[in-house]
Amino acid sequence: MEFFNKILLAIFPQKCFGCKKENEILCLGCLEKINRPDTPFLNGIHISANYQDFVLKKALWALKYQGVKKMAKPLAELIKKRVWKKLETKGWIIIPVPMSKKRLRRRGYNQAELIAKHLFNSQSDAVWGCGILSKAKETASQVEIKEKEKRLANVIGSFHVEKPELVKGKKIILIDDVFTTGATINEAKKVLRQAGAKKIIGVVLARG
Repeated sequence: MEFFNKILLAIFPQKCFGCKKENEILCLGCLEKINRPDTPFLNGIHISANYQDFVLKKALWALKYQGVKKMAKPLAELIKKRVWKKLETKGWIIIPVPMSKKRLRRRGYNQAELIAKHLFNSQSDAVWGCGILSKAKETASQVEIKEKEKRLANVIGSFHVEKPELVKGKKIILIDDVFTTGATINEAKKVLRQAGAKKIIGVVLARG
């Protein structure tokens, strides 16, 4: 498979999603042009970009729905440049917001986990916490729900802390891709607090 992919790249070189530069999936220049959020910090959540930016929306769609997993690296780089470098992460546990088992089987990967892993790998003083938090039940996609009240109701009781002993008294950074009403990440924060977490902040790629 790897050999076949190399042949394909030789015939059809990867082009930047923004400027079409060859051999780049999302170049540094296009990353820097992605619109910043109107509000970079809201209700304990750090936001890196505005989801309405055309290039960002196209890149995130490719990551989430077209299987372009390598897009996670430049998107994580955007978070690093705009948010991560401002944070004190020493000893903090990095937890990606989990997907349900059904959705994970269907997609094959969790895009929030891919982004979070790149952030963790760039910060050796943090602690990797994937698996500590799980999706306890299948819920409708938040993307399909427009009303705020229904979004809030949809995620109630949807998360479970698998290893509460690992979060008690700890500081946690929750990573997700898109923040709209905050229902998902706030529900995750709630159950982590109930498990004894000392402090929790959220870091997301974009605000929708």
